[in-house]
Amino acid sequence: MRRIPLNLQLPEKLWWDHNAWYRRWLLRQLPSRARSALDVGCGHGVLARSIRADEVTAIDASERMIEIASATPSRVRWVRGDVFTADLGRYDVVTAEASLHHLPLREGLERLRELTAPGGTLVVVGLYVIATPVDWAVEAVTLPANAIVGVAKAATGTAGKPYDVDMPVVMSAPALNEIREAAAEILPGARIRRRLFWRYSMVWHAPEVH
Repeated sequence: MRRIPLNLQLPEKLWWDHNAWYRRWLLRQLPSRARSALDVGCGHGVLARSIRADEVTAIDASERMIEIASATPSRVRWVRGDVFTADLGRYDVVTAEASLHHLPLREGLERLRELTAPGGTLVVVGLYVIATPVDWAVEAVTLPANAIVGVAKAATGTAGKPYDVDMPVVMSAPALNEIREAAAEILPGARIRRRLFWRYSMVWHAPEVH
């Protein structure tokens, strides 16, 4: 993994939540109703509480994040633990919002595959590092767009630091071509799209077992 450039060259009052920008899109990729769902790296638990499933489990390695997430009443089962070693089973829906870069890429994708039940859906919104001329061309659009959204949100009172001071932050991520190559091998058929605001999306449907 390589270090992510500090792209947020804005005053703190103009900062905003880039993950939340894609959350509604992420939720639209999920089935209208699922029996079971797992949110990996749940943070404050906003996404986990929004998932439509009969049973929702959310895991995070940070004790502080689980403490914050579980403070809001919900039907989610909160698990503080390591996604690689926790006894989690398999799920019809697996999500990972800005959490895959906290894990070794290939091992992380393999674990997400293991956690997705046959016929299930895996959706990732992740971070990638700027590494190619195309990345830099997108950066030329992303930087002004980031500022425009920040100003608009500040005008409506919805801007500001989007995360808790205790939230773990990892300033490294794979390059997008590395993510594509690993996914092609580990999650064949996965749809990966480059997104604005230093994000990519990945949707994978696990094969049915006949």
